[in-house]
Amino acid sequence: MLAAMQPAAARVTLDHMQNRVLDRSAAHAAPGQLAVRDWLLVAMSFSTGMYEAISFLTFGKIFLGFQTGNIVLLGVGIAGTRPPAGPDAVTAVVSLAAFAVGAVVAIRILPAFDGNDAVSDDDVFQVWERPVSIALGVALVLQVGFLAGWVTTSSPARLAYLLVALGAFAMGLQMNAIRALQVPGVSTTAFTATYIAFASGIATWSLTEHAVRRLGGSIVAIVVGAFLGDWMLSHAHAYAPVVPVIVTAGVIAIASVALKPATSASALPVT
Repeated sequence: MLAAMQPAAARVTLDHMQNRVLDRSAAHAAPGQLAVRDWLLVAMSFSTGMYEAISFLTFGKIFLGFQTGNIVLLGVGIAGTRPPAGPDAVTAVVSLAAFAVGAVVAIRILPAFDGNDAVSDDDVFQVWERPVSIALGVALVLQVGFLAGWVTTSSPARLAYLLVALGAFAMGLQMNAIRALQVPGVSTTAFTATYIAFASGIATWSLTEHAVRRLGGSIVAIVVGAFLGDWMLSHAHAYAPVVPVIVTAGVIAIASVALKPATSASALPVT
């Protein structure tokens, strides 16, 4: 009755907020599948933490996935603060541009995905659609290219533009691939929304077991990933980007086996 008394615009806004909060796969997946998916998202967050630490410490205060940070740093660079105190503005632009290209390419791989589309209660969301793995596979190729460039030079900073372009391209692909899963509060490349969702859920005692695992786990994972990335730069510099490549490959392999989409007619998305 209260919903009926609300203005139409308010109901649309409320529905949109609910669509962003609800885990759309939960109604069509076994708890075990959701647990595997959540741990894979945590693993991707760990990989992101490693890449961001490697990039920030190697290429001069530049991120591969945290493009909000790059926009701020670009402003700092334009203002005249140069390395080592500030960023290289050109490198920030390279990261921003490559990330955007990666996000667009991911949309082409995921043609049915539009994060702004209205979501119907009749829509069926698979836990892990095959195109998501395809997009991550393309990102993996770029990550291998990043690794190849890294290990073939004595000073990766000399290849900053190329390596940042490869890494940011991969992060853009990863961002929209994970976003297409419609998992609330998790993108694996940006964590402000994740942190807010986790803090708000704790404050309102509204977090489910799955939400605690993916939100809290992702936050911890990116910290651990950044720690390991820093440690490897100091103790195993030549192999620092190896771990994220292994993680991404493992995520694709596990998802392909454990989260293989159902092919029955009842499991197909409603169009």
